Amino acid sequence: MPEEPQKPARSAPNAVMAIILVGAALVAILGTILPALIDLAGTPALILRLAFYGVALVDVAVAFWLRDRIRKAQASRTGGAVQRQ
Repeated sequence: MPEEPQKPARSAPNAVMAIILVGAALVAILGTILPALIDLAGTPALILRLAFYGVALVDVAVAFWLRDRIRKAQASRTGGAVQRQ
């Protein structure tokens, strides 16, 4: 007899978002430290930092977007009875 598929946890959207935000924080920290590690100064260092900060900002936007999409998908699954026209 086949087993029923497990339902995703209600906290899944928050867990995914938290993981992505931690990754974004690591990218921002790397962008702060990396220019000093490779002895960059002036404009190239600023451009490198801004590039890493931009990637971190995009990661944050993706985290919020993905959390919203997962919540909408979970809400559509728990609809109850199917209504037919």
